[in-house]
Amino acid sequence: MLKSNLLSRKKEMVKIGIIVATCSGKGGVGKSTFSISTAITLAKDNNKVLLIDMDAGMRCLDLLLGVSEKLVFDVSDAVEGKDLEDCIIQIPEQNDLYLLAAPSNNETVSEESFKIFIEKVSEDFDAVIIDFSAGNDVSLLSALPFDAQIVCVCNPDAVSIRDAYSINCLLAKKSKKARLVLNKYNYYFIKSRAFSTIDDIINETGMQLLGIVPFSEDFEYAFCTGDFALRGRGKKAFKRIAKRLQGKNEPLKKLKKI
Repeated sequence: MLKSNLLSRKKEMVKIGIIVATCSGKGGVGKSTFSISTAITLAKDNNKVLLIDMDAGMRCLDLLLGVSEKLVFDVSDAVEGKDLEDCIIQIPEQNDLYLLAAPSNNETVSEESFKIFIEKVSEDFDAVIIDFSAGNDVSLLSALPFDAQIVCVCNPDAVSIRDAYSINCLLAKKSKKARLVLNKYNYYFIKSRAFSTIDDIINETGMQLLGIVPFSEDFEYAFCTGDFALRGRGKKAFKRIAKRLQGKNEPLKKLKKI
């Protein structure tokens, strides 16, 4: 268990104990923005949250969160036994959110070591959000603990949908399932049939729908500036997703109001 007073658990709080892994078939769908926004949403609800960047060699969460200059150690050091307190960074103005950065090179970790590490750190945090790299390597995803929730982020376009289906097939071979988050959703595009309908996307990816995040310039602004102060419909969408990740019943809103 972590010794630092900074990470001591509030005795009155009940540990929600969730592990969430985010993936995508292709880059550019908003996967990292989704991971950060989910982590911030959970942290603002008085949960201790650890955000782990697993995109070795292409790490970006430290830049997006404005802590790149503070990095000394990364996830490979932590997995190899370096004290976690020395490896994680508390995110400014997000008291309950911590980041464990990816290696700056292509250094990888073994599946077994990764599984043991995730099981261990999950004891010290209410939520562990793991941001995996885009693409078809699901080896570490398949090594996650059985109760980990895998989330595939997808946009409502043909290429993204096809790639999400490919991820679903690869995970199925490993006896794993992912749930779908439809990102950059625009009701009027869907209505005009410029894109597939929600039902089409669910059927074509073969995944259960976890949530829908509306297209918003706020998210584009956040990605460019690191200002992840969620607002409006986007904020409400992530609150709904956070509740579902915690096993709470949260009905899908009318599509026009998402």
